[in-house]
Amino acid sequence: MSWEAHRLTSKSPAEVYTVLGPHGCDDLIRQAWAACWRERPEETRTFKAVRQRFFETFTRNLNIWRRIKKPTPEAFFADLKPLDTVEGHLRQAMVLSWMMLPRAGGRTFADTIPLTQRLYPRNLAAFEEDNQTFTKGPQKKRPPRPAKTKKKAPKKSKKK
Repeated sequence: MSWEAHRLTSKSPAEVYTVLGPHGCDDLIRQAWAACWRERPEETRTFKAVRQRFFETFTRNLNIWRRIKKPTPEAFFADLKPLDTVEGHLRQAMVLSWMMLPRAGGRTFADTIPLTQRLYPRNLAAFEEDNQTFTKGPQKKRPPRPAKTKKKAPKKSKKK
């Protein structure tokens, strides 16, 4: 564990939040995407290949995270592939999600899994949108179609 990470483990969730902000976990996920892109050689760097690599790494780390019985620094970084920047950023995002959850109110370690899982589709959607924008150009949004309303039939007058 780096000295900086060790320094943060002694802080309360509110203090970690103050230092890293509400976007801390999301930022680490974005750094993992960026590392995923940069690590591919140019001749094999495609959107599809990078997306697949990220999915495999994310899934692997989520499965490791699910096996943790007791949250400890040693458990957080167990089975971490050496020199894998993508995996390092993902695991740090998971650790940070645990560190920033408020201790009051019954925080459980299992709470980190759905939190981390929500970060994946949000960042994937942004990654796909950016890919679309910079390969095919910005998509023009169509104005919303007005809702169809039925015209009321005129009331028939009753004659006596």
